[in-house]
Parts: sequence; structure tokens; C-alpha cells
Amino acid sequence: MKNKNQTAKEKRGFTTEVESNLFVNKSDIELISLLKSNNPKERTSSATILGQRKSERAIFALCKQLKNEKALYSKIAISRALGKIGKPAINKLVEYLGKIGNNQHKTLPKKIFNKWSYPLPRDIIARTICKIGDSTLVDLSNILANGNKKQIYEAIDAIGFISFYSKNKISFEILEKLLQKYSDDEIIKWKITRALSAFPGEKSEIILLDILKTSKKPELKWEAVRSLGLICKEVPEELLIAKNNKNDNVKKMVFLAINKIHP
Repeated sequence: MKNKNQTAKEKRGFTTEVESNLFVNKSDIELISLLKSNNPKERTSSATILGQRKSERAIFALCKQLKNEKALYSKIAISRALGKIGKPAINKLVEYLGKIGNNQHKTLPKKIFNKWSYPLPRDIIARTICKIGDSTLVDLSNILANGNKKQIYEAIDAIGFISFYSKNKISFEILEKLLQKYSDDEIIKWKITRALSAFPGEKSEIILLDILKTSKKPELKWEAVRSLGLICKEVPEELLIAKNNKNDNVKKMVFLAINKIHP
């Protein structure tokens, strides 16, 4: 007999590997059709098998269902499936950047992020693209150059995350140009400030130190400090000066960054 927790999870589309494997003999067309099933467990299982097959013919249907999906585990399964399909899915995925859900950053954060990992993007499409990896960086850079603002906001997060963990630095120049182009957009400036933590080097340090010294926004200052803490080998003088900043969050991040550079 199922307990309440199991029943609740199944209503959100949770399935076991054994249950999903019952779908392996179905054709891609059948599985694509089941993505619209009223049973969330069937949606999860069909997405899981399509992902295992890396079915390119399912890309459009998976993206469309991801936009409409409400069940948590079904949504996770669809995102994973698109991630497994990989690079062939990127052209369709970027069309949906910033269009699914309401979890994206729309204002500057009120709290510091005091971990030294790179935060997973809030946007589910950006998260899905991150599963594919650095083969998508050229496509994401094209979005920065030619996309609309919704796409640009989420593409920056994906580039930062992928670059941070892959150590691939090809996106630095486009981020630098974007910062100049949208210097009056606080969200873009903040996201790029965070993304620069993935690009250690003198050029990044110069940009971040300038933001620390000249920005009137404490949110930008503390994000610049955090990025400096991740890329600097020595404590810049500007960080020491920032210890006396009037904003408590900036001061706290300065303390954390200095201890990160010199434990």
C-alpha cells in the first residue's frame, strides 16, 4: 500500500526506472504522443525514454511540453531528455529562453550569494542548455549579439555557469562588448559581473574593480567583490578600502572574498 508521500510524488509525475522501462518498446511517435497524456507518470516515462534514445524528432514536442508542464518530475524528465539529446536541440531551446515560468531575476538581489560555486540559472531553459555543455557557447554568444533582452538575460547566466565549470573562455569578449552596449541596464550589468567570475585574468579584474569603485548600486559592488574573490590571486587594494563600505552586505562579502583569496 502506498503512503501519502508516494502518492503525492506520483501525482507530480514521479516514476521508477522499472516503470519507465515499460515504455522502451514504444515508437518515438507513440512516446511523443504520450507527452500530452493526462497521466503525469506517462509524461515522465515517455520523456525519459526519448532522452535515452536522443530522439531529435522529439525536440519540438519536448520543448512545447516543457513550456506547459506543471508536474515537477515530468518537467525534470523533459529537461533531462533535451539535455541528453544535446546540441541538435539548441536552436529550438534558445527560442524559449526567458519564456517559461516566473522564476527569472527581474530585479537586483537583496541578499548576497555567499557560496563559491556558480549558481544554477533560475530559468529552466538556461538550466537545460547547461546540461548540454560548452558546445552551446557559440550559440549562446550569438544570442547575446542578436537576441532580445529576455533571451540575453538568461543566456548570460548559462554562459557564466558553463564557462565556470568547463573552463572554456571563448565568451569573454562578447560579454565585455555586451557590458559596454547595455551599461545602463542594471540586470545585464549584474549578471555579467557574476559571469566574470568564470574568466580569471587581468581584463576581468580591471572591469570588476571599476564596478566596485564606480557603481552606486551595492548589489553590483558586492557581486563584483564576490567575483574578485574567485579570480584574484592577491588581495587588491580596492578590496581593502571596501572594508569600510557603508553597506553591510558589501562589507560582509569583502570579508569573505579576502578570506577566499588568502585563507
